[in-house]
Amino acid sequence: MYLAPYIPSGTTKLTGDINDKRGFAARWGFSVRHIDSLIRLGLPVLRIGSRRVRIIVAEADGWMRARFGTQQRGPARTPVKLPAK
Repeated sequence: MYLAPYIPSGTTKLTGDINDKRGFAARWGFSVRHIDSLIRLGLPVLRIGSRRVRIIVAEADGWMRARFGTQQRGPARTPVKLPAK
C-alpha cells in the first residue's frame, strides 16, 4: 500500500503543471465561465472540497486537443513548388 509523504498544510504551492480555473482561462484566453462550461463537458479536473478545482495542465491540454483539435485525414501533403521566374 502506497502512502504519500506528509506535507504540512500551507507549504505547497501550485507548480506550472497544475492551475486553477483563472490560470487555465488566462492560458487559453478564455473566461472563467467558459472553463466552467468545459468542466461540465468533461474537462479533467481535481476537485478539492465542494468549491475548489485544480486543473492538471498536461491532461487538460490533451483533452482540449482531442476534443477540439483538427485531424488530418489521408497522407501528408507535399508543399506545392512554384515555377522559377
